[in-house]
Amino acid sequence: MTAIAAVISKTKNSDAYVNEMLSALKHRGTQTKTRVINTQLEEIALGSASTTPPAFRFDFSSKAIVALDGTLYNVQETNQARYILKALTTVPDLLLAPGGYSAICARSEQILAFRDINGLKPLYYAQRKGLVALASERKALWKIGFSDTERILPGHLYTISSMKLRRKCVTRFSRPLEQRMSINKAASQLTRHLIRSMRVITKGVDHVSVGFSGGLDSAITAAIAKCLCKNVELVSVGLSGSSELQTVEKYARQLDLPITVETFSPDLLEASVKRVVWLIEESNFMKVSVAIPLHWAAMLAARRGHKVMLCGQGSDELYGGYSKYARILDLRGRRALATVLYHSVLDAALVNYERDDQTTSPSGVELRTPFADPELIRFSLTIPTEHKVKKGNDLVRKWVLRAAAKRLSLPEEIIWRRKKAIQHGTGVENEIRRLARKRGLSIESYLSDVYSQIARNASMP
Repeated sequence: MTAIAAVISKTKNSDAYVNEMLSALKHRGTQTKTRVINTQLEEIALGSASTTPPAFRFDFSSKAIVALDGTLYNVQETNQARYILKALTTVPDLLLAPGGYSAICARSEQILAFRDINGLKPLYYAQRKGLVALASERKALWKIGFSDTERILPGHLYTISSMKLRRKCVTRFSRPLEQRMSINKAASQLTRHLIRSMRVITKGVDHVSVGFSGGLDSAITAAIAKCLCKNVELVSVGLSGSSELQTVEKYARQLDLPITVETFSPDLLEASVKRVVWLIEESNFMKVSVAIPLHWAAMLAARRGHKVMLCGQGSDELYGGYSKYARILDLRGRRALATVLYHSVLDAALVNYERDDQTTSPSGVELRTPFADPELIRFSLTIPTEHKVKKGNDLVRKWVLRAAAKRLSLPEEIIWRRKKAIQHGTGVENEIRRLARKRGLSIESYLSDVYSQIARNASMP
């Protein structure tokens, strides 16, 4: 993984600020590089920290510097930052490139910052008189005295010059009209998009792990990866006795894929709560309970020697996987459902992707999902909602994705398995409730107490 940070300062201490921020992000990497550009009025410093030598994601010339977190999928691994450095004259075009990335660039007397259209990699900024700073996580900005921070919005280009920050939307998912199509046609096209997306995100990757719950999304991800990648290994985690672990090995055999399962004792959960709250910088119950199994899975994948872990994130927002979508349809109708699904896609960075990146960052494993492909998303938004959720308290949902799974020859048992959220299947949510009750606290109070105790700690618990 990588951390990036930058400062533009009226004083001559920008390099010190950047090094201090990178020290707060050492869980993302300890091998650092920094560079300074002096201008007539300000000083600009950029830095990068990585788990591996940061040469491929930090580059500079006599006039510019680039720091990159993540991957441009259509660019060779050894040429990532250099590609951006050469393309600085057409920066808006970079935001159209497929990948999961955030980048900070310094040239002349300005800083440029941007994230991919989905916001798969986090990036934040803060400003006060005479100083503007950017970093991969908020804790780095807190370290140098900022309390109020803002996120760089996905698909936007930020330009900082003469202490003024300007923002321009370069690309976003516009709301399309639903197209008339049968569920068979929709499933056929969706299957092609999924295969193409998987081909893009695994290009040049010899072996991958798949965070596997036995559910529809991870099973589709695993099945397509099996066809396109040389070596695929499933990884599954949960508390001992959790329902998810009772089925994953059986489903792995049905998919004919190797699996490694790791169980965790409830006694270890409290330590994981503290670590994850610190990593994601939030005490939100849903986010914490989802982040913990992801954190465990990424650490397991890293121990198994993987650098990339695939997951099924993004599917529920596209195809109506959550029960709330069935309630919205029954109470407010199809037009309201289409609107909510669209906004769920736009909000995915805030709700899911930033959390997922931050909780997996210490492992050095990069999380990738075929459901975040921009072309796939744009097509999926045109699929009629009746192919996603049916009226009448639909307990199945994601009908078009299940039809695509049939085309991929997944086992019937997996195709028709009802959704079980990761925090439920792994037993994490109930165990956090137990920890709160043990202290005589509500869940919200318990997690808020944890946050207040450790949020500003200098290192990961």
